[in-house]
Amino acid sequence: MTTSVLTFVQGKIFESFYIQPVAALLCCIMVVVAFLAFLIAVFGVYFAFLRRFFTEVKIKHIILALIVVIAAGWAVTLARALAANVQ
Repeated sequence: MTTSVLTFVQGKIFESFYIQPVAALLCCIMVVVAFLAFLIAVFGVYFAFLRRFFTEVKIKHIILALIVVIAAGWAVTLARALAANVQ
């Protein structure tokens, strides 16, 4: 568990985004996924937009987007660390 995830769980969402943007973004996505899974499990309703999303979007596009977002998040963190060392 990273520091960003820990601060997200503690309810400090903006601080979590400052520490590591991608980890906080993934936590937000997981919250939405958990909420939708809860609704589907309790009420037995499968939403039409989920079916449309999974038929139109290919898995390789999701994985590629995830790799780009993770690389960008680490770039932000690295740039912030390098800027702190320069001062």
